Amino acid sequence: MNLKVEDQRATPRVAVRFRAMVSGSAQSEGTGIILDLSRSGCRLESPLFMSPGLSLELRIAVPGMEWALMIDGADVQWVNEETAGLAFVRIRETEQQQLDDVMTTRLARKSEDGDEEQVEVAPFEFQGLEPVLSKDPRLAISKGLAWFAQDRAEFRFRGGSLLNRAFPTCTPEFAAALVELVKAGGDMEAEFSLAILQNYLGSTATDGVLREIVSRFPHDDRKMGEVRTSINSTGLVTGEFGLAEAWRIKKESLTRWLIDERQPVKAFAEQHMAELDPMIVSERRRVEAEKELRERSRHEEESGHDHGYRAKPF
Repeated sequence: MNLKVEDQRATPRVAVRFRAMVSGSAQSEGTGIILDLSRSGCRLESPLFMSPGLSLELRIAVPGMEWALMIDGADVQWVNEETAGLAFVRIRETEQQQLDDVMTTRLARKSEDGDEEQVEVAPFEFQGLEPVLSKDPRLAISKGLAWFAQDRAEFRFRGGSLLNRAFPTCTPEFAAALVELVKAGGDMEAEFSLAILQNYLGSTATDGVLREIVSRFPHDDRKMGEVRTSINSTGLVTGEFGLAEAWRIKKESLTRWLIDERQPVKAFAEQHMAELDPMIVSERRRVEAEKELRERSRHEEESGHDHGYRAKPF
């Protein structure tokens, strides 16, 4: 007997019909309907491929909630044609609280009228907002700023993720709109822009936004630290000296900052270029030392030297 399934059945359940986005394997990407929701699992009705043991990620459209309820891990327990029983095995604390609130409300409603829910209108995240935002950077940034102000802690997983899908690369238009926002705004606008730039770490397309933040907040150590992180990020590098070479290119790109007329921007670029120099040297030395150690070990093995344990003579 599957104890997890039994535990799930033992928890209170409510009959709902919520739309959901489902992602798992390549064959299990799409939509479905959530049924019999509980705090520990649900039934999912979907034509997607599902088999016991498969782990899915769910984004459930709950009426009245602006953001989808996110279940990071839902394991398939059983399958019957196009219906599967899921157990929630990974869910963030904030999402668990949201789920508990939904269950409390639905259980109270069930005790009053006992009616099942009909398929309900999905929140904006499921109503094609993504392609709309992708055509209008200013609208996207305006909506994103409102979401950021509402919940900064979860912005990365919700609004930030949605904007990243709408703008998978930082286009010149999107960057220009962010520059305008930072220039006209205050602390929150700068914080929001830095949060958005987490989607494009290491991209020189964000330089204009970073320069504007440096110009506005040169004495804010935390913001300047985030700017440095954004600049230093390299993504995937190849070759033994790949990281050192990537940092060299970063330093070279900062020379464009030196012609900026704003003194804080010039000063930041000069300082950070000086900081990159020892980083590059240290990384090259580290690689050279590792190469030397490998070469020495290879020579010792080829010459038959054994520096391991030797028994002492009596």
